Amino acid sequence: MGRHEILIVDDKKENVQLLQKFIEEAGHLVRTALDGETALLSVSAKPPDLILLDIRMPGIDGVEVCRRLQREERTARIPVIFISALEDTRIKMEAFQAGGVDYITKPFSHEEVIARVSTHLQLNDYRHNLERKVEESVARIRALNMELELTQSEIVVALGTLLEERCRETGYHVVRVAEYSRLLAELRGLDEETCYLIHRAAPLHDAGKVAIPDYILHKEGSLDPEEWEIMKTHAIRGYEIFRNSTRPMLKMVAVIAKEHHENWDGSGYPEGLAGEEISMAGRIVHLADVFDALGNRRCYKKAWDIEKVFRYIRENEGIMFDPVLVRLLLQNRERFLDIMERYCDDSRQNR
Repeated sequence: MGRHEILIVDDKKENVQLLQKFIEEAGHLVRTALDGETALLSVSAKPPDLILLDIRMPGIDGVEVCRRLQREERTARIPVIFISALEDTRIKMEAFQAGGVDYITKPFSHEEVIARVSTHLQLNDYRHNLERKVEESVARIRALNMELELTQSEIVVALGTLLEERCRETGYHVVRVAEYSRLLAELRGLDEETCYLIHRAAPLHDAGKVAIPDYILHKEGSLDPEEWEIMKTHAIRGYEIFRNSTRPMLKMVAVIAKEHHENWDGSGYPEGLAGEEISMAGRIVHLADVFDALGNRRCYKKAWDIEKVFRYIRENEGIMFDPVLVRLLLQNRERFLDIMERYCDDSRQNR
């Protein structure tokens, strides 16, 4: 069982000395206190492994000492064995209700004291070991979950990048859109979990383009009306790929894929949603996607001058984009430009 430190609290010195003799013979360290106030100070300085606590003492009695210990997280789990010559059942119940784990009646029997002390020390050691193992297991599970989440996120980015390569769009487009989206979500005051999901899901906003024919994806110049109708189906196709997932991140992908072309005034596609009918995630990724698309080269256009990009965003406040998000982007333009430069590819060199 090992050596433990036990605090004995009793206002009678002869009781303290007798208990100390018993405990030290069993191989444990002993601290003593002759009143409740001294006991509390002793515990505060260094919590013992177990306390033998007299009930009736002048000043702060044992029951009150136990109650105070129970109120503090640091001391609430110290086993307290009450000691008393009192046989009153009501007092015993009061002692247990205060947090005591056992009760020893005076006069003390050496065998009883050691047996009860040993039992509660063993139980406390077992509880500590169990808690430690649980904490270690939880830490391992968290580490595995983090690894799985990171792996999942890397796969999402890789898939998004492969998709953009198929579309012959810029290598870092999906990364930039994810970073813009995360920043917009944070600036908008969304909770940490939602910001995380939007950030991780955004790279697959155009997942539905896997269903679009190459001749449309790679066409230089404008699409004709028939081709444009086919192109617009990528929003629903992306939603259909992920709509049945139970994973929070992939459910977010489904929402973003479907709604990232909906306009604030209801003129977008595929459902013509307007205003707050559009999810916040859809509104955020829509703005992030357009901001990046305008500022970088596509197969059908050169990159725009950055001031022209900001002017376009401002002119479409309340038309294409959520006015609050537009203001946040414009007020924090340097932070968005920093992301653009940090994840720059050669697309901006071909204007």
